[in-house]
Amino acid sequence: MNLPYDPLLRNCMNRVGLTSWKALQEKAGIGQKSLIRLRRGELERLNLAQLRAIATALNWNLATLLQQFGVLEGGSEDRERESLRQEGQRLKQQLADQSQRLTKELQTQVFQQLQSLLTNYPSVSRMSQAKPDLPAKTLVSLFTPLENLTRSWGYEPIGSVWEQVPYDPQWHQPDVADLAVGEPVYVRFVGYRQGDRILCPAKVSRTLPGGLP
Repeated sequence: MNLPYDPLLRNCMNRVGLTSWKALQEKAGIGQKSLIRLRRGELERLNLAQLRAIATALNWNLATLLQQFGVLEGGSEDRERESLRQEGQRLKQQLADQSQRLTKELQTQVFQQLQSLLTNYPSVSRMSQAKPDLPAKTLVSLFTPLENLTRSWGYEPIGSVWEQVPYDPQWHQPDVADLAVGEPVYVRFVGYRQGDRILCPAKVSRTLPGGLP
């Protein structure tokens, strides 16, 4: 016969080494009718001495017994702990939702600024395969949206392509290890910075690409 509070009681009985209802009954010193009332959750039909004995048998205090059976609410400390837990969960979910929303907004903004590049590039790529002699300057205008995007983010280029500058290890990435500080070098690939923060250094070399003056 399974009664409403059997799972709760069996779990606690297992924890304290009571293997049967009879063992609980004997340890608490209660009769069969009192045991049935306990298993039904009818604590109001048990006297205080019986409740104390049952709590002791289960290694609980009286307040814990009453809380487990829903007769007594948890103490203020328990309520405060639960309130803090719920608030923490709420803030965690709020931050997750906010992060997801900001990510989508950023993706939308980036797409809007790169839309012309993204829509035209596949066609131009196919055209360049069909016409290998297509002038490079025809493709340059495609990258204007990228320049606008980096500018809107506050990204500034470090150097300009093929510009001759004195080598500075703070701003430049050399293609050889023996460059001296201040030595004239050429910018092969520009770098980017945001204020004083270097995002990527400019790649420099002693010489320009082959065939260039």
